[in-house]
Amino acid sequence: MRRMGEDVTEQLDYVPASFRVVRHVRPRLSCRSCERIVQAPLPSMPIERGRPGAGSLAHVSVSKYADHSPLYRQSGIYARQGVDLARSTLA
Repeated sequence: MRRMGEDVTEQLDYVPASFRVVRHVRPRLSCRSCERIVQAPLPSMPIERGRPGAGSLAHVSVSKYADHSPLYRQSGIYARQGVDLARSTLA
């Protein structure tokens, strides 16, 4: 058999956005001879000592200001996806 070409069919589908937890595991090591403890620094974060990632912050900001979606509505949307975020946390 020899190939004569191909037919391509494209379909547009919607995959809802999802949340994921990104874990940064930093082992704490100690030197047996000098008893010094070392650990790698935390990666840079958009909010120092904060939990949200850059994607979460961007999504909340765009939803609020560009899409005119109030925080109580965003909180409800996230709750339906299994993420419990209070309005005070989003503000």
